Amino acid sequence: MTRTWVLVSNGSHAKFFLHSGCGKGLQALTERHHDSSRLKGTELVSDAPGRVQQSFAHGARPALDGKSSPKDQELQQFARELAQTLREGRVQTDYDDFVLVAPPAFLGLLREALDEPTAKLQRASINKDYIQADLAELSAHLGRVLCV
Repeated sequence: MTRTWVLVSNGSHAKFFLHSGCGKGLQALTERHHDSSRLKGTELVSDAPGRVQQSFAHGARPALDGKSSPKDQELQQFARELAQTLREGRVQTDYDDFVLVAPPAFLGLLREALDEPTAKLQRASINKDYIQADLAELSAHLGRVLCV
């Protein structure tokens, strides 16, 4: 019997499920919220980005350049937290493989956050936001992926 974890997330909310075989449905494991990901970028910072002069040489650039927005940073942090949960589950042999379900942009962040041994256990991924789906709907959407 294959134990498959299903991670359904949308960047600010995540649900983990266990699938133990065809006809057995999904069992809810845990739920996570990352409320900071829902805030607007302006709500995540108290003032303008910090500027630190690295040197006084010609063409010197500020040390804090901020290539990604505070909102992007929050999404990346949440993806790392979820990837850590998947890594811990792999190490503790809580599952045999897993399925990722998330909107395309967040799905990419999740994949980037996975370590290589965990990424190798990914069974499938679905580019959809099913976070509001109930268990019956989710089981119907995932049936062809989980019961092959």
